[in-house]
Amino acid sequence: MTTAAQHSYDSYEALAEDYFERGWTDGLPIMPPTPEKVAAFLESAGLSGDEVLGTVPTREVTCTAEQAAANAVMAGCLPEYFPAVVAAVRAHLHPKGNCHSTTGTLSGAAQAVIINGPVRNELGVASAAGCFGPGFRANATIGRALRLVIRNVCRGIPGFLDRASYSTPARYSFCFGENEEASDWEPLHVQRGLDPEQSAVTVHSLMKMVEATDFTSRTAEGVCDTLVTNIRANGIAGDSWLGEDGNVVIVIGHEHHRFFIEEGWSKTDIQQHLWPRLNAPATSATDRMARIGKPEGILIVAAGGAGMGASWLLLPHLALAITEAVS
Repeated sequence: MTTAAQHSYDSYEALAEDYFERGWTDGLPIMPPTPEKVAAFLESAGLSGDEVLGTVPTREVTCTAEQAAANAVMAGCLPEYFPAVVAAVRAHLHPKGNCHSTTGTLSGAAQAVIINGPVRNELGVASAAGCFGPGFRANATIGRALRLVIRNVCRGIPGFLDRASYSTPARYSFCFGENEEASDWEPLHVQRGLDPEQSAVTVHSLMKMVEATDFTSRTAEGVCDTLVTNIRANGIAGDSWLGEDGNVVIVIGHEHHRFFIEEGWSKTDIQQHLWPRLNAPATSATDRMARIGKPEGILIVAAGGAGMGASWLLLPHLALAITEAVS
């Protein structure tokens, strides 16, 4: 892929149509990645264009900061979003992020980008009502930038290295923030070893999203029972390569969150309560073990708006959720 200045275009429409024809888009229009814009993005992150953000050895792919910047411009990001994009790309290209498998699998795994720390509010990343959906530029374009990098740099192109049987709309973009202000829970990035004042991005490759609906429970334990039932109905496969380090992400919705807060449950309390129940032997053909190697592998995130008694389960593909600081 080349920058817009390396071709001569009479109009934006001509450029957009050429990029469609070359297969450089996700099917939606893009912003022209001019050298000036790419340079501004690199400056925002304090990076040189040739700095390596990660590799995919099985595909002989090396991703540079310039390539990531060009795709972030195309996605519609603002320059100040680019440090978060860089962190997301680095996280995804971590060896245990398993880019090759998660972007080539028949199951069509998607990548969830979860943002923590001060950068959420600085960039306007949505974490409350509607945070999974459209209407928020930072969410939409940061998530899209990672997916364009996967397509244009990592060669995750349908019919080529992307072998998804159906794929998923979450592969256009999936990015949201944790609602850290909702309670005194430790934010995800702090649980993973970073300081509260740091900003961070966690990338989690998911096989499917499952809604855990519960309008009747009025206790923390009752909500946990619903989470366990829904996770075990789908199961989580273990993997010798990941060992005990597998993850599942549970996004606790507003109406469920308040029961935990009222009863003084921390994230650690939830992890310790769920873990033995998820790993207990199956009791029927519709009951499956969720092979999470340790309680810390259950990643709890508070997000979403009021009104629905539901939480969301981001069930993993064969990769770790990787957290990277935003520099």
